Amino acid sequence: MRLPVLMIGLFVLTLAALPALAQVNNGALTIDLAEKSVNITAGFTGANLSLFGTKEQAGDIAIVIKGPERRMVVRRKDQLAGIWMNRETVGFRNVPIYYDLALSQQASRIAPQETLRKYGIGLDALSFEPVGREDPAAIERFREALVRNRQIDGYFPLEPRNIVFLSDDFFRANFYMPANVPTGDYSIKTYLLRNGEVQSINETQLRVAQVGFNARLYRFAHLHAFAYGLAAVFLAMLAGGAAWMFLRRD
Repeated sequence: MRLPVLMIGLFVLTLAALPALAQVNNGALTIDLAEKSVNITAGFTGANLSLFGTKEQAGDIAIVIKGPERRMVVRRKDQLAGIWMNRETVGFRNVPIYYDLALSQQASRIAPQETLRKYGIGLDALSFEPVGREDPAAIERFREALVRNRQIDGYFPLEPRNIVFLSDDFFRANFYMPANVPTGDYSIKTYLLRNGEVQSINETQLRVAQVGFNARLYRFAHLHAFAYGLAAVFLAMLAGGAAWMFLRRD
């Protein structure tokens, strides 16, 4: 008797969730990328991404690009006896390797902080899980340092990008991915917000991958690390010897 009761309960819960799902995924947003993937080749210097979309309802737009999540460590150096050494370390889980966003207007005018935090819209809304540290003040200090470091490397934005409306319902957003952008599968979520609440969500995927000779070299380096190291040392010695032969003077 337990199995039918459980199935009935799941059915009732599913029916109860349908209105909420319909509110978020109601087809009010249509999104398209000019390029479906970013191919990293030997001469890759970065990529410009253009996202186009239409909305069928009034409201503001927020677009979030988020890469795979990793565990990252932040270290603080102090000078001890004239030598700079790592003194404190805090690890964080759930840190995206890349994050960028575009807004149709200021975040504070789009939605309250609770809504932005719920959907991960904005750097302040990102939730990193600390590892091995319980001091809230220290955790926040190291979290801010992590965000600054990612901004310096070009993986986090200094400020949101602008969404340009080409007409009342047709919009465009431009993003730039640096030359050293990590590979992986990226999610691009577009939110339609009105009166401080999310009305619709559209999600698409972006693939960032190495192709051609770069991809073959990358796979070889990871599958045959020792042989790759020997080859790198041999090529360095060969280049050094060739330079000495060319530049030497009798």
